[in-house]
Amino acid sequence: NIYKLYIKTTFNEVVFLLFLIHMKQLAIIGMGPRGLYALEQLLNALSNAKKIIGIYVFDATSSPGTGNVWDKSQPDSNWINITERALVGIERRPKIKYSNQTIESFPSYHEWCQFSQNSDEPDTFPARNKLGNYLNARYKSLEIALKELDTFKFKKAEVKNINLKNEKLEIITNKGSWQCDDILLTIGHQSTTLSNQLQKWQWHVASHNSLTLFENAYPITQLKSIRNNTNINIGIRGFGLAMIDVMRYLTINDFGNFKVINKDTFETIYYKSKVQDLKLIPFSLDGLPLVPKPLNEGIDSWYKPTKEELDSFKSEIEAVSHQTTETDTIDFLTHPIAKIISRVYLDLKANGISHTLSSSELEAIILNWLNDDHYNHPLIQDSNSSTYQLIQNYIEMALGTIPVSLDYCIGQVWRHCQPTLYKAFSHAKVNNDVIEKVIALDERSKRYSYGPPIKSMQQVLALVDADILTLNFVTDPDIDLTAKGWTLKNSNKKPITCSVMINSVLDAPKLLEVNTPLIKDLLQNDLIQPIHSKLGIETTADGYVITPKDKDDVPIAVLGRLAKGSVIGVDAILECFGPRIEDWAKAYVKRLNAN
Repeated sequence: NIYKLYIKTTFNEVVFLLFLIHMKQLAIIGMGPRGLYALEQLLNALSNAKKIIGIYVFDATSSPGTGNVWDKSQPDSNWINITERALVGIERRPKIKYSNQTIESFPSYHEWCQFSQNSDEPDTFPARNKLGNYLNARYKSLEIALKELDTFKFKKAEVKNINLKNEKLEIITNKGSWQCDDILLTIGHQSTTLSNQLQKWQWHVASHNSLTLFENAYPITQLKSIRNNTNINIGIRGFGLAMIDVMRYLTINDFGNFKVINKDTFETIYYKSKVQDLKLIPFSLDGLPLVPKPLNEGIDSWYKPTKEELDSFKSEIEAVSHQTTETDTIDFLTHPIAKIISRVYLDLKANGISHTLSSSELEAIILNWLNDDHYNHPLIQDSNSSTYQLIQNYIEMALGTIPVSLDYCIGQVWRHCQPTLYKAFSHAKVNNDVIEKVIALDERSKRYSYGPPIKSMQQVLALVDADILTLNFVTDPDIDLTAKGWTLKNSNKKPITCSVMINSVLDAPKLLEVNTPLIKDLLQNDLIQPIHSKLGIETTADGYVITPKDKDDVPIAVLGRLAKGSVIGVDAILECFGPRIEDWAKAYVKRLNAN
């Protein structure tokens, strides 16, 4: 009996081994929010199709599910720039039965953090590590079930290269190599070749030991070495969200902190608990400040298009983007959105806005502004005002205490239209130059649509009032390199020299400028190609890369930032839990069945 049992067990093991040998192998490279949702959707699709595959997950971070942006270990001074209310889009994961395991359901973000808020209460913008804790917990709940399977492996390793080898894809990491049949790349932001300016600064610092250059703002904790040095001038290249993270990290310390003195407006002071002589000097090409989001859901609803307006907007974009119609303008986008904005702004007249313009006259002004960011009009905020005054004005508009300018209205309506735009225009059939124009306009809108909470901009003003942050050089200063550092100049102010420079400008996802070994090798081996010289990887609607015409198709799919151009809206957290990921999972299983 023991002999029979041994033979039976051995036979079963051999059968299972043969099953594993012939089983299709998929590698998911990158386990941030997109990789997490892709894994969930994959398991769901495989379960419905009653298929089992080998799944390898490669990720080099310390907390799978989060990626670098939502890393759990980052400080509380890094805030989310989307309202917590809007995170309703991160929905509950249903129970999944895959192979012989049951993967329990996982709550939505709002259920997990027991979120509740009245429409007249200020919106909340928590620390990014809070969402990171949720994402990591959601991943761990998957791993608990999957680690019992011989068909699932997690590799904490950085992928260096991918090669075609004997009709298989070979993955080379810093810890070994593996072969698989298909690959999904969800690797998020990749570093790019330094600009000429940064390269020049790099060479300068190399020959002056007393100077410090941080080529990237993140991880923010790398700035710990200068955090408590309060007798120093620090230049910050960039005037966006990363600058605010840097600003907060460097000023919330043993030497001072922020205090809100008006809970209704978030008016803030910065108090110094110890003597300090810190000076922060941010600057950018246009010097224009970020625009805070409305205070609460009630005020935000002023800018919300109707369902009928969004449906019409979607139809008008798809009438061009899903056809092979030749066009060299983006009128198909700007005209329908101008119509929505005009209606919204006319409705806002009840809030004290004074004008006698008709709907068509307003549309003409809106179109002029969308086509020319230097366009001036009395209804548009004067960008020649002082930066401090601009920030104050936009804060008041966000609070609903002064009549809103037309550009503020445009930015907030654009934000509400973005999900529809992203869905309707991704994988557009228009020419690549038109795709670039649409993305450029969406990027320009982000000063408004991706704006921070009111509290962040009140903190900027508080640091100016405390004589810690200066706005004197915020607009494209002349910069001289000297033995003492970076000397910033403008025509009206006394020059200032910084011994430390922080680059807070995030690299654009230009595929041809990415300098990470993995992407460079994929390009060199003709396994991927850009949709446009200034954009990312060209992919099909279900995420698979489109290889050069003289090359065979390869089973590599790309979701996220590196596919910018094929898709738009890749930087939004809610897009990580959207239909594009679901489309890839369904397409993968369909390919599996075809084989």
